[in-house]
Amino acid sequence: MAHFSRAGFDVLCASSLSEAAERLAGNRFDAVIADVCLTPQVGSEGLAIAAYLRHLKHDPPVVVLTAYGLPDRAEAAARLGVDAFLHKPVSLVWLESLLRTRIEDRRRGPAAEAMVAAG
Repeated sequence: MAHFSRAGFDVLCASSLSEAAERLAGNRFDAVIADVCLTPQVGSEGLAIAAYLRHLKHDPPVVVLTAYGLPDRAEAAARLGVDAFLHKPVSLVWLESLLRTRIEDRRRGPAAEAMVAAG
């Protein structure tokens, strides 16, 4: 995530679902990027992270990345309200732009988000 550090983001990484949950519970994030598969044993951690954020009632923009674009995972991501479910590889410059836009939308509030979505 060196790109995001160079772009001015403070970056925290997690390599397991338990580590991600610990970091999420102890901090408020402006945005979250999660890979669907953190470990080969489970294979759906990114969706669990999105669900956990909803449980915490913390609503940062969430982007879920995947190398395996299975329709059921995309549908689950949509039900969880993730902002984007993206297939790798992803342009980091584009992803940065998406995150900045979503973060600004959240800061302006729901009415601003509705105008952006409608317009």
